[in-house]
Amino acid sequence: MNRYPSLALLLAAVLLVPFKSHAQQHPAPRSKDLRISVIDVEGGASALFVTPEGKSLLIDTGWPPGMGNWPRMNEPPAGSTLSSADRIAAAAKRLGVTHIDYLLMTHYHVDHAGGVQALLAKMPADTFIDHGPNSEVLPPNAANNPRMRKFMAFSSAALYKKWVAAYQGHGHITPKVGQVLKIGSLRIKFVASNAQLLDKPLPGAGEPNPLCAGVPQMARDGGVENVHSLGMLMTFGKTRILHLGDNSWNNELKLLCPVNKIGKVDVYFVTQHGMDLSTSPPTAAFDPLVALMQNGPRKGGDEPVMKTVERYPNLKGYWILHYSVRYPKLNPDPNYIANLDQLPDMAYPINLDITPSGEITVTNPRNGFTKTYESREARSH
Repeated sequence: MNRYPSLALLLAAVLLVPFKSHAQQHPAPRSKDLRISVIDVEGGASALFVTPEGKSLLIDTGWPPGMGNWPRMNEPPAGSTLSSADRIAAAAKRLGVTHIDYLLMTHYHVDHAGGVQALLAKMPADTFIDHGPNSEVLPPNAANNPRMRKFMAFSSAALYKKWVAAYQGHGHITPKVGQVLKIGSLRIKFVASNAQLLDKPLPGAGEPNPLCAGVPQMARDGGVENVHSLGMLMTFGKTRILHLGDNSWNNELKLLCPVNKIGKVDVYFVTQHGMDLSTSPPTAAFDPLVALMQNGPRKGGDEPVMKTVERYPNLKGYWILHYSVRYPKLNPDPNYIANLDQLPDMAYPINLDITPSGEITVTNPRNGFTKTYESREARSH
């Protein structure tokens, strides 16, 4: 694995590349391709999809204003005023999106659902998608505990109430496992919802998974809402994209053991920001060509996860949103890292452009580095 370059080399690179936030770029014209912006919301999660028909899907909204997983916990870098909502709005502008057609909330944890109100103050959303009611409740004595009182405003229960208020008067979908939603030419199959998971393999899937042998259940899940998270298999043309939200390790085992019910995919959103609460060894059966990790400087990218993903048998590109401060030796080549630790916070995303024929182009806007991959179906023809 390539090691991190010297600060002198980084500064030289900065002088050669126009140093501007992605928010300053001009909107792209309408494309025949599926365009995706994996947005840097500092260890939260948010990804914007725009179909060739101009339909938009936003998955998760990051943190509330003033919160994030910066190098100093919940303290923005000097000069940084970009909230999660600001960063999403900037990505939307770049992609020519003025309103969100579908706003999908995988679950109600603060790093996913916290940015809803601030975002809706900037742009409207038409249809809201969720797994159903909040599953995570505070203990009965929470109001009497000073530390818990501070947390209550950002609890899943509180954020769920705000979410329900937001979708009043709008379209609202609570998908069941197996349900299909078509957004333009993007097809979404729900493989996890409200703690329910696929019970039968999808067509073409069902191969035995030898990697399940000896893998134990995990006692930790990071909160019950993770277990209830939505999970989606998305298909566009010849490309398969898997996004499991924050589904837990044990949910992964139900999808993958003893047989892989989903099959192989081309693009994989590494589950739970790359925290060791997910990304069990059997996930290698997904066998992605491209992996995307929505980590923060000090959140996600845990050592066992980084090593598991790197060992995926046919992985061609491992792209991460942030240089890992905690595990510097595990960072990939800097070209595959959107935001470097030594540089000012510029909120760079990772951008994807996927053609109907199965060409997957991934771009790092920080330096313009780009790689193109072919999906499995594209290569088989």
